Amino acid sequence: MQEFTYLVAAYAIAWVGLFIYLAIVTLRIQGLRTELAVVEEQMREQQEKGDIH
Repeated sequence: MQEFTYLVAAYAIAWVGLFIYLAIVTLRIQGLRTELAVVEEQMREQQEKGDIH
């Protein structure tokens, strides 16, 4: 019966690790999207000023 307990614990640890990894990836993607939006806005402002041809 102790082997079953270890098996359940191993699966729980694996799932928790997977969810943590996915949360980190999601946060990084959100950060990149925010940064990309800032860069796009800056490019749009420069184009409106006529700095980029």
